[in-house]
Formats: sequence, structure tokens, C-alpha cells
Amino acid sequence: MAEQSKFDSESTARHYAAARPSYPDALFDALDELLAGRLAGAEVVDVAAGTGIATRALAGRGARVTAVELSGAMLGELVAASPGVRAVQGSGNALPLADSCADLITYAQAWHWMDAPRALAEARRVLRPGGVLALWWNQTSRGSGWEWEQGERITAANMQWHKHSTDYIWEHLELEPELPRHAFEFEWERTIPLETHLSNLASKSYIAELGDAMPAFLDRERAILTELFPDGRITERFSTLLAVVLFGTDLSLAARS
Repeated sequence: MAEQSKFDSESTARHYAAARPSYPDALFDALDELLAGRLAGAEVVDVAAGTGIATRALAGRGARVTAVELSGAMLGELVAASPGVRAVQGSGNALPLADSCADLITYAQAWHWMDAPRALAEARRVLRPGGVLALWWNQTSRGSGWEWEQGERITAANMQWHKHSTDYIWEHLELEPELPRHAFEFEWERTIPLETHLSNLASKSYIAELGDAMPAFLDRERAILTELFPDGRITERFSTLLAVVLFGTDLSLAARS
């Protein structure tokens, strides 16, 4: 049976495109440093690219990006918003790409949906010698305040939601132990309209799992947050966690010459 996306709905794709956060500049600075200052001009494969948030950020750094996305709905949003980017439909578990064609493979907010052994084997096949595999996630800071209270309400609505949380994913990250690996953390925030925050919530798999109860949950969140933020704007705080796997010891793209 052909692999199917868990996110192949137009409404989910619209929520992603409208509301999902981007990633901090420091993350792309770190990737550039790992590539010996050669992110610009590097051949990058952004896998499970969704609507292209990371794809466009990488292209903005001068990388030559190929976006790979399984969901037709997500891919449609990506293509519409990312002129000039090569985009192909496919999965990280069976990349539709040639051997040794990439300097960097990225998974933004997506590795946990892969079959890790298969996706690692595909990364090893597609990366050039000395290539880099980078996996990252935005984690909402829920240590205190309204974010913590919202987390409690999400728990009450979906007791299994923690299995989708970045903390859980990071703790259970499956990577080959013998490969060199680095970890980074970047803290940042954004201030957005309340409705954008609610759309971001609606794009989460653990909120979509509420099914018919999702509209009522979002309505309650709107009422609670409107009282807390009467000006209709809300500041979301994030920690972005980055794991980097080094395939080989030579990280310099210049060494290929």
C-alpha cells in the first residue's frame, strides 16, 4: 500500500500556511557554520516540507532547495508560496531523489512522522560524503502563565497529547548512536493576532484529534484568551530544538573541489 500523509486535507494545509511559526535566524546561522559557511549554494533537501516554511527560509539563505512533501494539499500551498523552488511529492522513507545529491537534509517539525530506520537509510543514500542531517522542532514554552494554563486545558481535552509534544519527541529521538551528533536550543518569541494563534492550535495533530469537539475547544480558548489579551494580540514564546547528525568527518563543501 502506498504511503499516505496524515495531513492531506485542504483545511489543515490552510491553517499551516496561515499560522505556523517560522524558525529563528540563529538556527540557520548554526546550519551555515556546520557547513563551513557554505549554506549559500548548498544543495539542500527539505523533507516533509509542509507548506514550505523552512523551505523558503533556506532558499532565502541562498541554498538550492528541493522540497519533498507527501501531502498533495500541503504541496499545493508550498508551490503557490515558493516560486522558483523545486518541489516533488514523496516521503522521507523513500526519497524520490538520486544517490549523493545533497549536502544537507532538513526535517522541520517532521522527523517524528518518519520510520526512523528507513529515513536514516535514505538520508545516508542521498547525502554526499560529509553531508549533514538536521532535525528541528519548535517547542511552545509552557512553564508558567497563560501557556501553562492552556497546556492544562489541552491535557483535559486530549490526555494523549503529550506524545505529540516536542519534549516527548526529543526524549524518544531515534538516531544511529555511532554517528557524530550535536544538539542546539534557541529561544525566541513572536507577537501575533489572537486568531492566528487559534489557527496555529487548529493545525496541531493533537487538536485535530478532538474531531467534532475541536470547534468548541477553540471557541473556549478564544473566550479565555480574549479576556486575557483584550487588544487581540498575543505573544507566543518558543524554544527551538535542533539535532544535527554528521555523516562523515569532512563538513566543508569546499573539499569536494
